[in-house]
Amino acid sequence: MNASSPTSSAAPSTAAAPLIRTSQAPDGPAPAAALLEPAMAGAIGEAAAPVSLTLDYGAPLIAGETVTIESWVERATRTLVFVHGRVLKGDGALAATGSAVFRKLDLSAPA
Repeated sequence: MNASSPTSSAAPSTAAAPLIRTSQAPDGPAPAAALLEPAMAGAIGEAAAPVSLTLDYGAPLIAGETVTIESWVERATRTLVFVHGRVLKGDGALAATGSAVFRKLDLSAPA
């Protein structure tokens, strides 16, 4: 199993170090999605809008549970950024993995 496989809990093997943060699982539907999308956007480091988001779920999250969110840029083109992320429960169990495509925004261009 490779490091990018949704069932792997090994650290991702990419050139750039992943953005890692600890948070609490939110209440409500799809807590992994609520955690992963902004974390993956944050890994980009510049303004970008989501184009596509795909999630694979593992162990269920409980509201208030401490989790670790990791996200990293897989590759980028002139206009698009391809990002991956995952949510790990406190015991290390994989709660979700995700991949997304973001379109870079040019904030200097007139609206």
